[in-house]
Amino acid sequence: ALQDRARNMGERRARHERKQARQRSVRRWWLIGPLLAIGVALAAVAALRVYREYYPTEQRCPPENDRFHDHCQEGRKHYVISLDWSCMGKKRAAIMAHALGLPEGEKLRGIGSVDSWLTDTNANLVRDAPCIQSLSVDLACRQCKPTPTRASDRTSEDHDDSVSDKDASSSA
Repeated sequence: ALQDRARNMGERRARHERKQARQRSVRRWWLIGPLLAIGVALAAVAALRVYREYYPTEQRCPPENDRFHDHCQEGRKHYVISLDWSCMGKKRAAIMAHALGLPEGEKLRGIGSVDSWLTDTNANLVRDAPCIQSLSVDLACRQCKPTPTRASDRTSEDHDDSVSDKDASSSA
C-alpha cells in the first residue's frame, strides 16, 4: 500500500509538472506570438518598399539639370533597345545610330544595346522594326546615364525666355 501511495504521489507530481510546463509554454506564446507577428509585418513592409524601388509603376525621371528631364516630363519613357547592327547593314546602322544619338565613329557590329527616351507610339514602331532583338521599358531608370544639359540647349531656352519677356513687355 505504501508503494502504491508513493507511485500515486509520483504520478500526481509528474502530472502537475506537465501542467505547469504547458502553462509556461502558453504564457511564452502570448509574448512571442505578437512579437513574431510584428516582425513578419515589418519584413513584409520592407520587402514591399524594396519591390517598389526596383519595379516602379510610373517612370522615374532624371534630375532637373539632366538633358532628358524634359523628355520625361513630356510623357516619354526610358527604353533599353537591343539591336543587331550586323543585320542592318552599314548605311541603315549609321542612320539608326544617328537617330538614337550615338556618338559618331562608334563601331556598330554584332548585338548592342542602346538606351533611349521614346513615346509609346515610337516604342511600338521600334519594337516592330527589323533587326530589333528586344525593347524593354526601364521605369526605374537604372540604365539612365547622367547627361548634363548642353550649352546650346541652355542658350536657346534663355533666348526663348528673353524673346517671350520682350513680347510680354511690348504688349503691355
